[in-house]
Amino acid sequence: MDKAKSLFGKMNDYKRFGFSLIALSTFLYLGVVMPIAGKTVMKAYILMGGTLILLLIATIFLFISIRCKKLLLELEEGKE
Repeated sequence: MDKAKSLFGKMNDYKRFGFSLIALSTFLYLGVVMPIAGKTVMKAYILMGGTLILLLIATIFLFISIRCKKLLLELEEGKE
């Protein structure tokens, strides 16, 4: 019971982290796309790199969340 509750909490936490990082990467991407005075090419590259890194980390967190969900389902099947 304690392991299932822990896995459920981790699954939700990783999913929330992933969606939060996707939202943050959206704002960084908007900074790349929108024409802003004083924005240099280097700043655009930095924003785009940050966007890609955040999307990569979000993908990893969402995969970990899916793995926790699978483990939770296997744990529930084993109890029955």
